[in-house]
Amino acid sequence: MNFNVRLAGAAYAVPPSDEAVDIVFERERIRIEKALSPLGPESRRKAVEGLGLNRVRICTDNQLYDLVREAASKAVADAGVTGRDINLIVDYSTWNSENSRGLSFAHKLSADLGAETAMILSFKVGGCAGLHVALKTAIGWMSTDERIQTALLVTGDAAPPGNRSLLPITIHGDGGSAVVLRRDGPEGPLVLGVEALTLGHLHKAITMTRTNEKLDIVVDALCMEQQVMPVYFINMLQVIDRALATTSLTLNDIDHFIYTNISRRDREAFCKMLRLPKGSLPSTPMAEYGHTFASDLLINYVNMRRDGLIRPGQLLLFASAGIGFTWGATIARA
Repeated sequence: MNFNVRLAGAAYAVPPSDEAVDIVFERERIRIEKALSPLGPESRRKAVEGLGLNRVRICTDNQLYDLVREAASKAVADAGVTGRDINLIVDYSTWNSENSRGLSFAHKLSADLGAETAMILSFKVGGCAGLHVALKTAIGWMSTDERIQTALLVTGDAAPPGNRSLLPITIHGDGGSAVVLRRDGPEGPLVLGVEALTLGHLHKAITMTRTNEKLDIVVDALCMEQQVMPVYFINMLQVIDRALATTSLTLNDIDHFIYTNISRRDREAFCKMLRLPKGSLPSTPMAEYGHTFASDLLINYVNMRRDGLIRPGQLLLFASAGIGFTWGATIARA
């Protein structure tokens, strides 16, 4: 990039109510058995072991927007700006019932935050990797329009009733998050590079269907096992390599790896892929929050900041993959 963009502010919000994963398993037992039925015994066993998730946070009716607004307000305050300073709002939420009538969270936020003149964009591409797509989109707009000095990126996802189990992958927790980008801002990690890769022919791995006004998240277990997983970490490594190449860095230069909270076994596989020593990924609240889709990265980043783990000058690598099927990597210097 020929100009500086910083992660000037970041925040997340999760609902106060929670539910034990064991209760989810029991309530959605028929759904789980149906999802796992195409798999062999060993694959079914692995699907329910090694999740590393004890509880998930759950939204009540129409609570998700409040979480997104809370996260956005905190991120704006963290960045030291006001709603009037926001020139672009990008909503990259994957799915929820609250914005299914044509209006995104960005429309409501523009009014509630006092950002009425902000350009509004929304898309549902990328799933858990949506942050990278949103960053790429916002930075692209900033690079072509000098009037866009500040951008607010938001996401919020809540599982439809009866759809909290996404086995053989994970268990869905609800939450929202936000990040503020500033052109030539005085503080915050400097974005050095963003890369994303999508294989559209794998879109059927995870889909949402509507039957009799009821929303269902459908996981194609065979597609995940036979088509996605053989290339999952190959493509993850590819986008990471591309991000490193564009910034003239190597893996050895990275101080902190910020990865998603799909499951404990997935995080262990990520470390194995990169040949990272044990303990390279800091502990996260995923055991109590569940997998919150694209909010995972910001939850982990914000908690690392709160814990004082990130020092000025250190290099951060954000990585995640999600429906689409999409992989993404972002590198920033604190």
